[in-house]
Amino acid sequence: MTQGKHSVQGGWRGRYFYAGDSTPHGFEAVFVEMNGIIEGNILDDDELGEATVGGKFTFPFIKFTKIYRSPGTQPVSYQGEMTEDGTTLTGRWTISSADVYGTWTAKRFEEGEDLKIEDLEQVELKVEVERPKVAPARERERSLKARKR
Repeated sequence: MTQGKHSVQGGWRGRYFYAGDSTPHGFEAVFVEMNGIIEGNILDDDELGEATVGGKFTFPFIKFTKIYRSPGTQPVSYQGEMTEDGTTLTGRWTISSADVYGTWTAKRFEEGEDLKIEDLEQVELKVEVERPKVAPARERERSLKARKR
């Protein structure tokens, strides 16, 4: 199903990064959009699994919250922008209750298309809020613990 180029509706393949760590974490997302309201599902490639999504999209801006189905995980807030050609989303994410954050990027894909995580590059965005420096491994460990709370 082909969508208008400035619609977020459809399938996306992406990855996210923790601040200070270049290890990619892949995901697949499906968004449904109606009058600027988006809902959908995300499936993370790692142990966190499936999540539901709710938010808003007004080209070029997207903002949503991801809530994992796994008990004890924290909501993740995402914000970002869509490219003019409508094929790429980029932005930043935060788990404010755990002071954990990073960047994300996703590419649109059509049914039957094989978009691999290796096709996506890490996005480097300036984080507006200054955060204390934490060693990447320690930050990842803290994040996982926060999500399981």
